[in-house]
Amino acid sequence: MGVLRRQNLIHRYNQRQSTLLSDAGEVRYAKRSLFEASSSFSASEAYDVFLSHSYEDARIVKLIKEMLEESGLQVYVDWIEDEHLDRGRVTSNTASILRRRMDRCSSLIYLTSQSAEGSVWMPWELGYMDARTGKVVVAPILGEDESFEGREYLGLYPYLDLTSTSFYIHKSDTEWVDINGWMQGQQQGA
Repeated sequence: MGVLRRQNLIHRYNQRQSTLLSDAGEVRYAKRSLFEASSSFSASEAYDVFLSHSYEDARIVKLIKEMLEESGLQVYVDWIEDEHLDRGRVTSNTASILRRRMDRCSSLIYLTSQSAEGSVWMPWELGYMDARTGKVVVAPILGEDESFEGREYLGLYPYLDLTSTSFYIHKSDTEWVDINGWMQGQQQGA
């Protein structure tokens, strides 16, 4: 299984940067870059992917968003387009806004990581999109010595794999489809 290795993703992210900053500086830069890229956001625009993630994984979020967009997909990152939301607290207003945004997306990619385990929103986003579209995939962000067994309910979903520069959706080690095929409804197969 190729999955998404944190170290490999950070390396890819760093290769794309013309200047490297400290880790904290890189996180601030990634957040600012994503915010600037959101200036063309429209509340009525439809998106292919709602990227569910931990705010602490900003560099990885930026890279995955860019790579998915390079594949021709439109990607929504909630704290970028809706920076005014207080994601640290669960409120009915925030839930209403996120629900409206998810209604404009046709699928959800769930970036699970150590940081994501503390998220108050990610499980809710997953459940909402699963009920609404059924088009959900888990993207495990793993350290070098970690493996993904699909902790609890996450094992119910197919997983995202990065092979070279292409994303694939796997139902198992022998059943897969590239991300664009998955978006078009193709079934996983060897």
